[in-house]
Amino acid sequence: MMRRLTMVAVWLAATIFAVPVLADSKSLTVGTNRHMNATLISPDGPGPYPGVLILHTSGGLKQADLDFARKLADQGYVCLVPAFMEAYGITERTRQQTFTGDARDIYNDFLNAIDVLRNSDKVSGGKVAAIGFSNGGYFAMWLAATAKVDAGVSYYGAITGAATDKELTRFSSAFNSASAPVLILHGMSDATVPVAAAQHLEQIVKSAGSPYEIQLYSGVDHVFERSARNDATIAAAADAWTRTLKFLGERLSR
Repeated sequence: MMRRLTMVAVWLAATIFAVPVLADSKSLTVGTNRHMNATLISPDGPGPYPGVLILHTSGGLKQADLDFARKLADQGYVCLVPAFMEAYGITERTRQQTFTGDARDIYNDFLNAIDVLRNSDKVSGGKVAAIGFSNGGYFAMWLAATAKVDAGVSYYGAITGAATDKELTRFSSAFNSASAPVLILHGMSDATVPVAAAQHLEQIVKSAGSPYEIQLYSGVDHVFERSARNDATIAAAADAWTRTLKFLGERLSR
């Protein structure tokens, strides 16, 4: 009980009291046709810093995504946050298109976004990770599987592609021993993406001989880190944040 209360206190302190000092927060366009609006959020100081691509949920780009990026910037990461569904006119209702007809084009746009991030003044060719939430978690895992980033983090990733690929064939064919390390964070009571999907992904990554970490949270549903309303979700959000910082620190160090 004391350990859980301590975790909650740490998370609340980080959420409420941490005010990042940003030297740079600017809008730009990324993608192969430069049609995707994005926000680049950088920490104070000249760097170089590691970079992180932040990928939103099927609800589209929200303030929560920018807030998460600002918290990371406060920890010394340059974050690029693209509005990728908006660029393709995809809504939450038509989200399956993200994983089917437009999937490869979106993936290619992310490759360009990663290049933009790597070549930004404060990253200067340094290491880059992708962190995705739900829909974005799918792409974070795909980018890591194909070693286009140095690390990938999935927060309740929509790894079945909104039920368009329940067998996870894309990941089965993509993960191998050369894939980048991944961190999988998922609620055991997730009613949107069943925990069995995360466990299936774990088996794929494990069988491929690719490095990974996984944490499943008891009594926790989807979007837990941005809807922390009870002890279980608050504790899960705190633990996920701590694990994310540790994972990035280990995988993106020069």
